[in-house]
Amino acid sequence: MRVDTGMPDQGMGRTPTAAERERRAAMEIGEVVTYCGRAVILLGLEPMSVPDRLAHVRDVESGEDSRVPFADLEAGGGLAPVA
Repeated sequence: MRVDTGMPDQGMGRTPTAAERERRAAMEIGEVVTYCGRAVILLGLEPMSVPDRLAHVRDVESGEDSRVPFADLEAGGGLAPVA
């Protein structure tokens, strides 16, 4: 359970720039995006109302599914490969 102390969260990192927010807003399900330098397919997102929301992704090379912080994704990978 999260308790609002009125203090900013610790370890939040820097605030994304307007350009970064715009690129993330343009991400679509099924698109290839980048996470930690790896190409991943965006499979789903938690609602925008969820703090620190996660994205469900699949690694293009390994096929491994994982949940990662949405804020760490980078757009611009193109469409997912079709098998």
